[in-house]
Parts: sequence; C-alpha cells; structure tokens
Amino acid sequence: MWQRLATSFQRIRAVEAWRQARLCLERMLANQIDRALFKCQSCGQCLLFQTAFICPLTCTRELRNGPCRGSNPHHCFIKPTRACTWHLIYARAERQGAMERLLEVNAPRAAPVNRSKASVDTPHAQRCQHGYGPRLLDRLINPGRYYTEWEEYHNRQRALPWWRGDSRYHPPEYSEPASQLEDRLRSGKFAISVEVAPPMEPTGVRIARLAEQLEGHVDTFNFTDNPRGVARMGGLACAIHSSANGIEPVLQIQTRYRDRYNLESEVVGAHLAGVHNILCMCDDTGRLGPGPPPMPGPADLDTVQALWMLRRLRDEGVNVDGLQVEHRPRYFLGAVVSPCATLPRYAALITQKKINAGAQFLQTLPIFDLSRFCDWMEALDKRDLLGKAYLIVAVEPPKNANHLRFLASEVPGVVVPSGLHARMAYSRDPYEEGIQIALEIIAGLKGLRWVHGLHIHAPGREEVALRLVRESGLRDFTPQVESESGNGRDKAGSDPVLQLATNGLPTRF
Repeated sequence: MWQRLATSFQRIRAVEAWRQARLCLERMLANQIDRALFKCQSCGQCLLFQTAFICPLTCTRELRNGPCRGSNPHHCFIKPTRACTWHLIYARAERQGAMERLLEVNAPRAAPVNRSKASVDTPHAQRCQHGYGPRLLDRLINPGRYYTEWEEYHNRQRALPWWRGDSRYHPPEYSEPASQLEDRLRSGKFAISVEVAPPMEPTGVRIARLAEQLEGHVDTFNFTDNPRGVARMGGLACAIHSSANGIEPVLQIQTRYRDRYNLESEVVGAHLAGVHNILCMCDDTGRLGPGPPPMPGPADLDTVQALWMLRRLRDEGVNVDGLQVEHRPRYFLGAVVSPCATLPRYAALITQKKINAGAQFLQTLPIFDLSRFCDWMEALDKRDLLGKAYLIVAVEPPKNANHLRFLASEVPGVVVPSGLHARMAYSRDPYEEGIQIALEIIAGLKGLRWVHGLHIHAPGREEVALRLVRESGLRDFTPQVESESGNGRDKAGSDPVLQLATNGLPTRF
C-alpha cells in the first residue's frame, strides 16, 4: 500500500511539474507575442484596449493620457526620426470609431516592478497565470470574443479605488470664486495676464517694479516654473511677493522632477500662502542652460493626472492616496493647451480630456496663425466645449527674425506662418514689426466669441505689455461671452468663433 501511495505521489508531482513547466512556457511565449504585436513594455497596467492597441509607453516621454504639446502629424518633437506615438493612436482610434475611449483619465504608473515578474503582467500572460485576459487562439477563431475578453481585462486593470478615473465632465463643486481672476472671468470681464520670468537672484526688486508699472493695466502675473531647465527663483516665492505688491499671481506647476506627493504638497502650501490660481502644464523638453543636463526626473504625473488629482482634493476632499482630508484647499485650476500643433479634431479631444479632468481655464501657447486657431475653436464647438472653460489666448511679440525662427523650431506647439518669417526678415525695424504683429493678432482675437482673456508672453520684456494693452484698447474691451454664476456654461451653442466679417476684417489670416 505504501508503495502504491509513493507511486501516486510521484505521478502527482510529475503532473504538477509538467503543468508548471507548461505555464512557464506559455507565459514566455505570450510575453514574446505581446512584444511583437504591441511593443508591450510589460508595465502591468495595460491600456492597449483603450489606446487602439498601440502601447502608449512607446511614446518618447511614456505619457499615458495623451501627447505632449509638441505632438504633430509629421514626427515626434523630441526625436524627429520617429513618428509621434499619440498621433498614431488617435489616427487608428478614429478609423476604429473608438475616439471616446481616449477620454478616460488614466492613473499614474506604479513603481517599476522586477523585470522577471513583469512578464507575468502582459495581457496574454495573465490568461495563463490567473485565468482571465484575452486568449491568443480566440484572435483567430473568434475575434468577437477576443475583443470582449480584452475589454474585461482592461476593466480589471483600471479598477483602482484610490484613483477612480473616468471620462465624464466634472464641474467645480463650489459656488464662490476662489480667486480674483475667477471672479473677473465669471462676471464676463476681459482678463489680462503677463508672463513673468522669475529672477535668478534672491531679490524681488524687479517684480515690485513691474507691479508698479503695470498695476491697473493687467490683472495677473503668471510666474514660470524654471522654463527650459534654467534654474530661477521658485514660482511660489515670486507669487507671494507679487501678492504683497498688489498683483494677483498665477502659479505655474510643471510636472518636471515632481512626483504626486511633492506636487500636491506644493499646491496645498500655495493655498495657505494665499495663492489660488494654479496652472498645470507639461514640462519643457529643451534646455537653455549652459550646464550639463541633469538625470531624468521621476516623470510621475502628466498634466491630466495633475488636474484630476488636484480637482479631487478640492471638490471631494480626497488626497492622492485616496484618504479623506478634513479641510479642503480652494484654487482655480488651469491648463496649457496647444491649438495649432496637431490636427484640430485631435487637439480638441486633448482639450476635452483636460477640461473633464478639472481645468477651469485654458491658457494657449503663443498664437501666430489665426486661421489654425479658428479651426481649433470650431473643433471645440463640435464637442460642445466652448464656455465649459474660460479661454485665455497667449500672444508674443517676436523680437527679430531669429527669435521667430527659434519659437517655430524649438518651442513645442508653436506654429508660425511662412509669411510672418518673411515679414520679420525684411523689416527695417524688427522689434517694432514684432509689436505690430502682436497688435494685429490681438485685433483679430477681439473679433472672436468665447475668448475670455489675453496672456502677454514676453518673458524678460514684460514692460511691452503696457504698450500692447494701451494701443489695443483691451482695458475697455468687453468680450463676446456669456457671464454665468458657474464655470462658463454647461453646453456650447452655435456660431463659435469668428465675428470678424462684421468688423470689416478678413475671416482668415
């Protein structure tokens, strides 16, 4: 009897060993197939079903919620030798009729896992290991069931109770304006902001001088956050100093070198210091500093994730770990948008995702091509977005032809028409020509509906804002918007953009 028991035990061990060997072989095979089919990065947080079966981690910056502001149909802005991953995702999703899937706010990635364990987390390997996920055989014999299994697998992957991302629009859940800027925009008045480059030295003399010169002409100072990797005074310190000198600040928060905890703690500290305008943006890709570039930062959050996290903290009282907080901060959330870089319908989808995540005002990159800007506005109207967030358009007067070429080639998302290049190149006074170009663009913007404000982008030359405001008559200008008690309006109507023809101006520039 003991001999029979020993024989049976040996057989069971042999069967179990064979089963384990077979599972290991299947996992290895599934991992290789996933890499071949989808260039899978074995992250364990798969978005393939949502991103038209193109892995978003093949993006140069590994962005999970959409492209950087330099995305375009031609090439990746960071690596021009390859295509933009997110443009490929949008194009394939459009062909499949699955564009709306891309509106869901995806959670940040978890900490990197051991590479030997990561292969278990590939989509097809999950089927071998845990019994759920898509089966390779169904891809050939039953495609309908195969994609149903993909959807079930995707739903499991995104079920994160601490994040709770979705694709819906979330209006702010407070009634009184959080800042003077929000109060001005709600009342239907035109807002003017100026981009201010923080000083490199620990002195606020320049900020105080600018505040004295521009008080009564502009509404806010927008302090940059170490633009293009050049070390400057912290934006929060500049914002506090600006408030003390009578100009309300807008604090830029870049995701560079900040993880989710650092970003949330900085914004909570800004609330305590009386800074209530927060502009979330993706970090710059280039550097102007003479020193060697630092090691890459944590790359923990993108703009959409930062907006989602801060909106939940303000409106739901839930911090980044999913824990309830007793006292909620109050702030007016904004995001930077790139109207002209990619196709208007793709740019509108990216904008909608930021609005859904929590952006209450949108600040554009500097606009030089009004025709493409109007196309983007029309795309926003088709998605019923005009009025859901306040739109502040940036204008930058170029200094000379070289400066204009730099903006077009080195600043992601800025598009300059060829006619402006020639105009600046042949001008006898390039500086004055740049001022006239900015004034012409401002005149065109004044003829558009749903433009709530102007952002003068001239870091290092902030004094030019005074001339632009005076000569364009912006302080007495009433925008063509509907003033409401909430954040814009619930749904946009028709006739979204140009009223230029009534003013005797051309409808395309």
